[in-house]
Amino acid sequence: MKNSWIKELKVGDEVVDFFALRKKELKEYNGNLFLRLELSDRTGRIEAVVWNQARDAYESLPLGEVVKVKGRVGSYKDNPQITLERVREALSEEFDPKDFLPSRELNVEALFSSLREKIAAVQNPQLKALLDSVFSDEDFLSKFKLAPAGKLWHHTYVGGLLEHTLTVTEICEKVAPHYRLLDRDLLVTGALLHDIGKTEELTGTLFFDYSDVGRLEGHIAIGCQMVQDKIKKLKDFPENLAARLKHLILSHHGSKENGSPVVPQTLEAFILYYVDELDSKVSGVTRIIESESAPDKRWSDWVNLLDRFIYLGE
Repeated sequence: MKNSWIKELKVGDEVVDFFALRKKELKEYNGNLFLRLELSDRTGRIEAVVWNQARDAYESLPLGEVVKVKGRVGSYKDNPQITLERVREALSEEFDPKDFLPSRELNVEALFSSLREKIAAVQNPQLKALLDSVFSDEDFLSKFKLAPAGKLWHHTYVGGLLEHTLTVTEICEKVAPHYRLLDRDLLVTGALLHDIGKTEELTGTLFFDYSDVGRLEGHIAIGCQMVQDKIKKLKDFPENLAARLKHLILSHHGSKENGSPVVPQTLEAFILYYVDELDSKVSGVTRIIESESAPDKRWSDWVNLLDRFIYLGE
C-alpha cells in the first residue's frame, strides 16, 4: 500500500512506493540511453528517471499500470524529480486503485439528488422528457457520476463533471429571472447537458486521459450526437427546439479557437458560455492556489493557460 504522496515529497526524500505510470520515453545523454517517466497518484504528478538498464525497464514497464519504485527525490530545472534505483510493475494485491485517481471529498449521491431537483423543475414537456431519458440511462450515469470535467485544468477529479454541471445549472437558474427574453427551461437543459460528452472523452481507472474517440471527435461533438440520439427516440420533439438546444452544446466554448464549431448566437447560448467559462476558470484558479500555496510564497508559478501569475495571498 502507498505510504507517501507526490504533493508531500521534498528534495532529499527517499521513496519506496507505488505510482501510476502515465508516460515513458527513452532518451539519449552523452551517448547513453536513459528512461524518463511520468508518475502520478491522486495528489499530483512527478517526473522520474532511470539511468541503468534503461531499455530493459522501458520494455518491461506497461503504460497505464501501477509500478513500485525505489529512489530519491532530487531537482531538475527547479522541479522535483525522482532518480530511481529500482522500478517494477506492481502486483494487483499490492495497491488500492483509489490511491491514484484524483479525488475530493464529494458526496456524489447528494450532488446527484440536487441535480434531479433541477430536472424536476423543468416545465417544458419535451425538454423534461429528454432530460429524463438521459439521466435515467444507467450506463451513462455510471460514467457521469464519476467522470472529471477536465484532465488538467478544472474539476479534474472523480465527480468533477457532476459538480461542474450542477454549479453551472445553479448559476444559470440564478441568472434567468434577470432577462425577460430568456427561455429558462432551454437554458437549464443546455446547462445540464452541455458537457455530457466528457463521459466518453475522458476515461481511466488509475488516471484520467483522453480516449481515442475523445481525441478524434472531442466532447462537444460527442455530446451533441448523444443528445441527437436521445431526441430521435422521443415522439414529436420540435425540430426548432432541438436545433436551439444543440446550438447550446456546440457553442458553449464561445469561439472556434476554443473548440466550438459555432459561436453563440442565441441569448441562452451567450449566458451558458459565460457561466461555463466562469465556473471552469474559478475551479482552475482555485486548484492553483491550493496546490501552490506555501509559506513565504505569495505568487504562483507562471500559468500558461491564463498568461499570468496568480496571487496566492499573504
